[in-house]
This record gives sequence, C-alpha cells and structure tokens, in this order.
Amino acid sequence: MLIPSESNAPYPYVTPHSRLPAVLFTVITSPKLLITDFQAFRHAAFAKLWLIVGKNCAQDIPEGFDSIVGTVSGSILDVGPGAGDQVFRFSHPENITAVYGVEPAVDMHGALAENIKKAGLGGKYKILTCGAEPESLVPALAKEGVLGKENSMGRGVFDEVVCIRVLCGVPKLEETINGLYGCLKPGGRIVLCEHVVNDYQKEGSIVGRALQQFYMALGWSFWAGGCELTRDTPGLLMKAAKQDGGWAEIKLKRVDEWSTIPLIFGYCVKKS
Repeated sequence: MLIPSESNAPYPYVTPHSRLPAVLFTVITSPKLLITDFQAFRHAAFAKLWLIVGKNCAQDIPEGFDSIVGTVSGSILDVGPGAGDQVFRFSHPENITAVYGVEPAVDMHGALAENIKKAGLGGKYKILTCGAEPESLVPALAKEGVLGKENSMGRGVFDEVVCIRVLCGVPKLEETINGLYGCLKPGGRIVLCEHVVNDYQKEGSIVGRALQQFYMALGWSFWAGGCELTRDTPGLLMKAAKQDGGWAEIKLKRVDEWSTIPLIFGYCVKKS
C-alpha cells in the first residue's frame, strides 16, 4: 500500500523506515503468526512499531495539557498507556493512591513497567492485560477486586479516568466510552487528549477532512493498530452523560482544527 510521507502523514513519525524493521522483527521472532493468525501478527508488529516511535509521538501533546494531568489524584484508570511514554505526566504521585493501567499489548509491558518506576509509581501502578471495552475490562477489574460484589462498572469506582491518544483505536468506541463513564465516581473526571474527526462544517477545514478520509480509504486503520481518524469522540462523551443530565463541568479545548489530526484536550466532570 501507499504510505503517507513524513510531511503529511497523520502521525509524522510513522514512516516507511520505522514500519519496516518492526514488521521484519515480528516475522523473525513470530513467523508462525504470519500464517496461523494474521490479526495477532498485525497487532504484534504494531506493538513493536510503537516501541520505536512512541517516545516521539508522546511529545506531540498540546501546551497546557501537562498542567491538567499533573492534578490527577486518588484512584485512576489509565487507558492504553502503551509503553508508558506518557506516565511521567502523572507528576504528583504523592496525590495518587492507585493506578490501573489497561494495556492489552503484552509486548509493551516491559517498557511500561520501567517507565512506571521512573515516574515514582512503582508501588501504586498495576498493569492489566485487557482492553478498555466493557467485556474485556470488567472481568479484569473484577479479578483485581476493584468492582466489589456487584462486578459492575456502573458503580463508579475511579476518581479519574485518563485517556491520552488511545480512544482513536479502541474497539466499539461508544460502548467503551459509556463503560468508562460508568467507571467514574460522582464528581470524578475523565481527563483526555485525543485526535478526532475534522469538523469542517464548523472550525475545521474541508481539506483536512478529505485527507482523513483519504488515509482511511488507503487502509490506515488496518496498519495503525485499529486507529481511526474520523471519530466523533466529543459527541460520544456528551451522549454518555445524558443519562445524568450532562456533565457537571466541561473544559475541552480544540487545537489544529484545520489539520488531519485535530486534537481535543482537557477534562469533563461527572455530576455528583
């Protein structure tokens, strides 16, 4: 397939030069997967790719987001920490009682554990080998004894849910967001930084939206670990809170609205 160049790719660090060694390394280390389970092979290759480019991509965070993440406290659900290149943003570990990191890519767990130690969260951070969708997350949290007797995410067990450039790739986005909303305690926050669909009818641009659709048509999602460029994450966040009459507080900011990867960042507070 055609691969976007460094100058216009949705993720500028995901280039042919970085993809090739990840794929070749996976072929060498897991040759049977290529034949017996191509989906598993694809995800393993993407995990190795992310170990190569993740540190650079982690730098592409809007100014002002660190000051928000630095205020997280209490019990936290960290969704999709990957290799842990964003964990350092939890800059006040003394305010944190426990973190549960939801990361299905086992190949990243070693690097994640190292970054957890560097961030001073070694005794507080638990890595869970599961996805963020309810059918995967609920059993994992129940096994850890987090959900209590009801084994339901609707109870509200976390003070904060943190999502940093992960919701673009989770399966069943609406179901996942609804589940994460249920995880929050009354008064809890979802803190996020995510790339979203280019809303060209408002503050976006028709060129940016067209490029998003072009990359998706070329198979971007297939080769980028399930990442989708056209997700209406803000709309689904608003929909998830409708059952309670909306969010108590919404502090979300858009940046690079014109581009192929417009971002939203900030937080939403659940009603008490």
